[in-house]
Amino acid sequence: MQLLAFVLIYPLLWFVSILPFRLLYAVSDVLYVVLYHIVGYRKQTVQENLKLVFPEKSEAERQLITKRFYHHLCDMILEAIKSMSISVEDMKARFKFTNIELIKEFEKQNKSIVLMCAHYGSWEWIFIIQTYVKFRGYAVYKRLNNRYFDKLVRGIRARYNSYLVTTKETIPTLIENKKRGF
Repeated sequence: MQLLAFVLIYPLLWFVSILPFRLLYAVSDVLYVVLYHIVGYRKQTVQENLKLVFPEKSEAERQLITKRFYHHLCDMILEAIKSMSISVEDMKARFKFTNIELIKEFEKQNKSIVLMCAHYGSWEWIFIIQTYVKFRGYAVYKRLNNRYFDKLVRGIRARYNSYLVTTKETIPTLIENKKRGF
């Protein structure tokens, strides 16, 4: 069943991934209408969470935040799919790092670093950092239930020489790398 789902969905994902960005974001806008207005995917949960976090904001302000969240979510979904085929040049043009020289300074000193990122931008795009630095990059991820999609996501995220570690492997990997001087 997992293979069947993968075989049926993968061609659609690949087709979406090769769309030009202008068309990709148009598809994102359509997805927004479906997720927010038609399906209402987790809308009540999002609104309840925003009420907890922003009790001082009016209902109209929270509603605007909710809509912007869904637009952003849809962009992230489509950008993750775009990661299947995006070129290194396009990736670097769209994902900018500031203060990369700080990481390079740690490299010169042979010091390890831990880079923590908020889940705001595209996770698949952050891995382009490996083209700027020599450090061996590890990324923690949660294994997907469908092993075929899991392999696809691991391939996308490891594309720029990053090593993916499941949540269960994180601590043992850190300990092993500490022993080996990484």
